[in-house]
Amino acid sequence: MNRILKDIVYLSEDLKHRESATQQEAQAADYIETRIQPFVDVVQKSTFNVVKNAKLLMSAYYGEFIFICALAFWWPAIALYYGAIVFFAYMAEHMGFPVFSRLFAGAQSTNITGIKKDRRAQKLLIFTAYMDTSHNFIAKWFRHTFVHIFKGIIPAFMILVLAVLFVDVYGDYADGMDTISLWIKIVTLVFFVFIALITSAASLAGKRSPGANNNASGVAAILEIAERLHKDPIPNTTVLYFFSGDHFGTMADMRKLSQEINSLKKNTCIINLEGVGAGDLHYTEAEGILFRVPCSNRLVKAASEISEKFKVRKARVHRFMTNAYLPLLRGIPGISLVGLDKNHFPRNYGTPDDIPLHLDAGTVSQAVNFAETLGRKVTSMKEEGGESLSIGSSPE
Repeated sequence: MNRILKDIVYLSEDLKHRESATQQEAQAADYIETRIQPFVDVVQKSTFNVVKNAKLLMSAYYGEFIFICALAFWWPAIALYYGAIVFFAYMAEHMGFPVFSRLFAGAQSTNITGIKKDRRAQKLLIFTAYMDTSHNFIAKWFRHTFVHIFKGIIPAFMILVLAVLFVDVYGDYADGMDTISLWIKIVTLVFFVFIALITSAASLAGKRSPGANNNASGVAAILEIAERLHKDPIPNTTVLYFFSGDHFGTMADMRKLSQEINSLKKNTCIINLEGVGAGDLHYTEAEGILFRVPCSNRLVKAASEISEKFKVRKARVHRFMTNAYLPLLRGIPGISLVGLDKNHFPRNYGTPDDIPLHLDAGTVSQAVNFAETLGRKVTSMKEEGGESLSIGSSPE
């Protein structure tokens, strides 16, 4: 337990913050590399290109819809076609497919991969946690439900604009429909001006979060799991520990991992740990803000069978994006273990209050015990529909 607390204190107090593509994130990666080295066979530190300011990227998309809403008053047909392009590009970005983000200024982020090999392995078990932190000038608002409602409302407003434009171009107006269309265009224009201004301000300034709970707690928990599995390995299973960067950016790191292990997804399970230092521990059965994706049936079944013993409950996460979301979108079996408050949100998520003083060491220990047991249980379960294929050695 002392080792776990030391890890959390170093990552969240000695480094102050670990924002993506910063020197502090690189220092965090160096620390994790040193810590996990004794417990694995191979350690790799990798750098990868990320969008320098992801909030500015989102602000640009909202700015495009300001232009589309304004254009709708004069040239509905052009606004409809261009709006459809921007909308699908926006949705693709949230599904982990870079579109206009390729045009934005880039920077270098860092990740750490540790591999504990088993030459007879038929399964690959991945424990993952993100190590970067966020900043936001409206961080205090994160404690209130209404702010997160906007994340679901934004695509709804985009669809509303496109629907009105479609009627303008191809439909026949009923009496009074032109007035309704006019007011919808005005309301959506004001809405996107508001959202673009807020997002632009958030991209330029804000208070940094130390990230003790989110997510030094998840990193420290996985380091403890690595030490335990080094002493008592899981039979016939190769274990990969993946500490990702750029979680609060475009999640480019998890997109890259998903692509690399996609061919092995039949034999792979991902257990994601985040925010496990405070709140009530939950395992996820479905995740996603814009698209709700069910978690792996095998992992959910295994988690439910041990949940009572460890006092962990199930949850459907829809107000924030976990590290498991992009792999789940690509059909890779995964599940998250997260600590949630009464509003079903991680405690002190992205706020300056996310310090070690506000953590519960017992909750981190509870998460370690649950995640280790879950990993052992799911790898011992037989695949439904027949034998699993041997994966040989793990990816390096």
